[in-house]
Amino acid sequence: MTILRPTALLPAMVALGLMGTPLLASAQAHHVSGWVQPYLGGPRGAPGHMMPPVLPGVTLTADQKTKLKAIFEKAHQDERALRLEGRAIEEKIHDALSSVGNLDRATLTDLNGQENELKAKVSALHLETMEQLHDLLTPAQRQQGKETMTKLKALHEQMKALMGHPPEGEPDDMP
Repeated sequence: MTILRPTALLPAMVALGLMGTPLLASAQAHHVSGWVQPYLGGPRGAPGHMMPPVLPGVTLTADQKTKLKAIFEKAHQDERALRLEGRAIEEKIHDALSSVGNLDRATLTDLNGQENELKAKVSALHLETMEQLHDLLTPAQRQQGKETMTKLKALHEQMKALMGHPPEGEPDDMP
């Protein structure tokens, strides 16, 4: 049985502290300032890869917040409709694959094409939403967001350099 060693645990705790502190401060600041909930899609898909619609440090006017909320509510409704359509196609694919008898490959090919078209529509919707966000921000706000993103990327690279890759081998072989 392997016992956790403080030398292995310490870098992980430091990294979590480095990541968590700015996120906590950012979350509290956004909560206080009437933060709009982030859009749950995005080009990378999964919620674990979400970026907030507006980076920390970019301050929106009341009018911008109202417009941003409307943009994301509409995008959410549109994406929800597309996802329901996607589920229906997935069910048809599942039914075709689980049917008794010969496999209808023509139907599967058609359903696969429909599924790919739907994915393209979702990607186009995400791009359209981000374009609307771009148009909503002033040039100064866009510059602020770009600077914040550059700093976040540099911090991420520093964290990767500090943590390195996990050692390979069996847990008992590790120092």
